[in-house]
Amino acid sequence: MFQVPDITIKDVAKRANVSVATVSRVLNGLDRVSAETRKKVLKVIEEMNFVPNTMAASMITKQTQMLAVVVPAIENPFYTAVIQGTVEVAKREGYYAFVFSTNDKEEEENLFFEGSLSKMADGIVLIGAHKEPEFYRGIRKPVVLVDRYIEGSGLDGVVIDNFRGAYEATRFLIENNHRSIAIINGPQDFNDGKERFWGFQQALKDAGLSTNADYLRSGDWFEDNGYESTMQLMRLPNPPTAIFAANNLICQGAIKAIRDLDLVIGEDISLVGFDENELAAFTKPKVAVVKRPTYEMGVHAADRLLHIIKTKADKTSGPQKITLGVELLKSGSVKKLKI
Repeated sequence: MFQVPDITIKDVAKRANVSVATVSRVLNGLDRVSAETRKKVLKVIEEMNFVPNTMAASMITKQTQMLAVVVPAIENPFYTAVIQGTVEVAKREGYYAFVFSTNDKEEEENLFFEGSLSKMADGIVLIGAHKEPEFYRGIRKPVVLVDRYIEGSGLDGVVIDNFRGAYEATRFLIENNHRSIAIINGPQDFNDGKERFWGFQQALKDAGLSTNADYLRSGDWFEDNGYESTMQLMRLPNPPTAIFAANNLICQGAIKAIRDLDLVIGEDISLVGFDENELAAFTKPKVAVVKRPTYEMGVHAADRLLHIIKTKADKTSGPQKITLGVELLKSGSVKKLKI
């Protein structure tokens, strides 16, 4: 038999005497429907020879059941883990998710929000490129920020304790009698770069150590910065005895530079990274890193986003900022110096 063209999800809901949302849950296999109701809805679907039409359903419910995940770059394992966490939650709740990369450029983020892709999404998990809160205050769609939190944006966010992670990493080096400690950081346009630098500085200050300008390096968050900065540091007349690499890709670049200089990690130079990466895990000895819950950040962001979408939560109580903890994974990449 052929489906009658005019039959919609609304017709099925009316015949089954349930809401459109209930029919949608049945169609998407969600478990928030009683067995009796599910059986009744499936029976009506069979009787009416109904074939779900996603576009028709979205016109009725004013929702597409789609989430967007907007990240600076897909190739960074950190962003990939955030995407994975978001996708898993979306799938569990009967939503689809698609990914958009901005290449960490404001103009490309503009293209997303001005184009049709943003209109297709019921909500957005966003690692933003814009630095000014005014841009985000103008968005009329549920958005949850991840990693980079924009104060004054009015948006909810999921971040980590960047300050504590950098502080613990630097203190670990100090506890092993290092006094000449360098940092290779990313930009300080957002909370992540700022807070990691502040944590580094505070650990030095608490130990009675001053910050040596020669040992401060900053650039982008990519591998080349880690490589070139390490090369510069190790060619100084008085090179540092230890390096704190402030993200995973910077750490990978540092590891490659140390290798190319024929130096040994944990002997000739001590190294601590921020966030796990493959090179750090397989280098002998493994590189000590600040472990952050990357997958969980995506999960928390998606859970919060779907709560906003489903409850149409207003902003009268102000934005919610969730801060997740970090853990320092110590290893033999840090040599204990003799005093």
